[in-house]
Amino acid sequence: MMTKDLTQYTLVKELLALPTPCNDVVYYPAKLATLEAGGTYSVFQALSHKSGLAYIVVTQPNTAKIILAGSKHSINELYKVIPWPNYEIEDGDNKFYYKESPSLQVLEDYFINLNEQ
Repeated sequence: MMTKDLTQYTLVKELLALPTPCNDVVYYPAKLATLEAGGTYSVFQALSHKSGLAYIVVTQPNTAKIILAGSKHSINELYKVIPWPNYEIEDGDNKFYYKESPSLQVLEDYFINLNEQ
């Protein structure tokens, strides 16, 4: 399922809170916003504990956007095949994984082509 609207996030301590279409909130490290501000486009997966839905989220400067939703398994499989480098943000015992797109155009093309398959 593709989502269409841009979603603004909210800062909660060291995490950014992102509302989901299932009326939940998922969190990701505020450190990722530093990359956004520098023009880095990243992709990560998030899980709603409330609904059990998983999401593919892309970040762009000053915003994050949920672009795909599905089961935990299907979103994980989609995420694993995204062909960009995988990075890790470590905060104490917590690890957060994301991938960086080479550019906005590559990011958009990848997900447009994925949606057409």
